Amino acid sequence: MLMELLFAGRFDEYFRQAAVGQDLCVFVHVPKTAGTSLRGEIAQVLQPDVNIAVDYTDTTRSFHERMDEAVDSFLHGAMGSPVRFASGHILARHVLRIRAAFPKARFVTFLRDPVHRVVSDYRYQRSPRHPVYADFVAKVASLDAYLELRPERNKIAQHLVAPDVLLGGDPTECVDYVLRNYAFIGVQEMYPISFRTLTTLIGEPSWPKLRENVNTDNDAERQVPADVAERIRAANAIDVAIYDAIFPRWQAVREALARRLA
Repeated sequence: MLMELLFAGRFDEYFRQAAVGQDLCVFVHVPKTAGTSLRGEIAQVLQPDVNIAVDYTDTTRSFHERMDEAVDSFLHGAMGSPVRFASGHILARHVLRIRAAFPKARFVTFLRDPVHRVVSDYRYQRSPRHPVYADFVAKVASLDAYLELRPERNKIAQHLVAPDVLLGGDPTECVDYVLRNYAFIGVQEMYPISFRTLTTLIGEPSWPKLRENVNTDNDAERQVPADVAERIRAANAIDVAIYDAIFPRWQAVREALARRLA
């Protein structure tokens, strides 16, 4: 597992083995994890790039149907024309399809504290920046109502963990799956050093400059009442397990890694 090299402090070995090189790099964009800013900067370096996206104003079909179609289109195009970087809110089943088509591809992603990510996602879907926010507001009256929506639970896992593994519901197996299948897993709470690590992997070490698609009044996402936070964690137990396995490991190597990347 490549990330285990990083977390063991074997930095040179990690950067050598996990380097992106000329093969396809796929950023699996979990919503509200600073991914829009990340994508904008990485796409400037890894060209040509493709953003695998859907038309959110098309309400005639489900998001899943539209994303399936977007991935079909990406695979068809990428087979005929080289792509170095692809990104999007693709789900784990799409990752499996892309990996099968491009066995040498590197898959990277970012996590965020599940409590803050859920609140941020809820607030974004209620904001005018979201194309269909009016429909969302009409259907979901409150955060309490949002937490009752099963399709919105464990979104991190929905994007990163293969459906059969996630269906098993074993947090340990889900954590192991993510560690085994991603060359890089950053954390939003340590965004600068995570960004520096990823750009080092692609051979263009730099510090982040962009900050896009950020909710206003971010304090509202950090200052979550304890009882609400506990409900969010209970409803997103797999996401919590993944984050709680990765974040402390980043904390443990942060200072040594910062010296290596200086």
